Amino acid sequence: MITRNIYILISIFFMFLTHSMIHAQYEPLAKLWGVSVNEVPNLLDIESNLTMVDSLLTPILDGSCFGGTYIDVKANKIFINTVNSSMIPIVESSPKIKPYINLLSFQSATNSSYHLNYTLYNLTVLAQELKANNVIIIINPKFNNVVIYLNHEDDKTNKNFIDVAAKFYPIMNYSSKSFTNSNILEFKIEKRNIQDKVLDGDGLHNIEGNPVCSAGLWMRDANNPNKNYLATAGHCARYQPLNNQGFVDFYHIPWIFSPPTYRYIGPLTQYSFSPYDFGLIEAICPNTSITTIINNFPSRIYRELFIKEVKSITTIGVHVCKSGYTSYATCGFVLNINAKIIGLDVDNNTSVKEGMMLTNLYFDEGDSGSPVYQYSKSLPYVPVVGIGIVGEVGPSLAGVLHLDVILRHYQLVVVVTP
Repeated sequence: MITRNIYILISIFFMFLTHSMIHAQYEPLAKLWGVSVNEVPNLLDIESNLTMVDSLLTPILDGSCFGGTYIDVKANKIFINTVNSSMIPIVESSPKIKPYINLLSFQSATNSSYHLNYTLYNLTVLAQELKANNVIIIINPKFNNVVIYLNHEDDKTNKNFIDVAAKFYPIMNYSSKSFTNSNILEFKIEKRNIQDKVLDGDGLHNIEGNPVCSAGLWMRDANNPNKNYLATAGHCARYQPLNNQGFVDFYHIPWIFSPPTYRYIGPLTQYSFSPYDFGLIEAICPNTSITTIINNFPSRIYRELFIKEVKSITTIGVHVCKSGYTSYATCGFVLNINAKIIGLDVDNNTSVKEGMMLTNLYFDEGDSGSPVYQYSKSLPYVPVVGIGIVGEVGPSLAGVLHLDVILRHYQLVVVVTP
């Protein structure tokens, strides 16, 4: 009898331990949503369902009568900015939407999508003509307005643009340009063995041993499967020493205070700064393996996540996470799916970065090029959605280059876990 009771207690203990470990894997999302880890799986289901309904809803919204949508996972609602309320019955009567009416929340709004897109276009043109620098312009449906993100360090350069832009009544949002990783220093206490495999999110250093950017995703040439690349941000090539062929050589540097390894990956043979901030390191060193594995430190349960599929982000309000060399794994929300970053290059010429979503992911210097992904209920397998680009406005605003833009323009495929 005693033996049987001990067996039952041990079984209960291991069931509790397994349950705790399963839910602990969602701690980053629990923190992001402000809920207990036990609630996260249900919220992931809600997010998936709202995203699906939003994809059905968006095409039938008249741009002159509505002003965009966004989801709130905790509220289990899709909020619809409504300029002309007489159109609500038409939307609700759609056969595709009828089953989901209880998920919709029509809220009175002033600006239609047509008006917002017109304003966005004009402000983008003005920013280029007036040589604005480090400016992000988006339509934010939560405010039913165009939002311009700036920092005071560029006030002198941006004065003319700010004065003219004010006539369009956008929201001016100022951020601090300074970066700090004080919020993650507490995790920098472990050592990791230097390995010859490159995890997505690990660091990249140059020939001088200086950390530059983060390793992105393993990609292949769609027309030549023998051509393997490690994706990163295009601007990682800026101000870097060149090899004899005129390319920047990159080497692998693991997380956690690792010295330069000089473990060669290959040269950055293809890159652009605008309109798409994207680069490809040709993986030519046979002794260094690129992988389909995302570094997920500081997670204690799943230190590594496995890329299973590519996913497109089309809904504002969903979560995304990134894995970067400097600030490690962090999560945030999508604020916009069509952001534009306007800046000046070294020759004082204007460049516009496009094809990006804007997020409030925490990014720091050195995180550029990092893989961006979403959590799933099938951990440790996750879908990837983009490549992270550090915005020059501040650490809490990060542009993410959509993966479908990359694959479409560069004839590439993302290598996934078998």
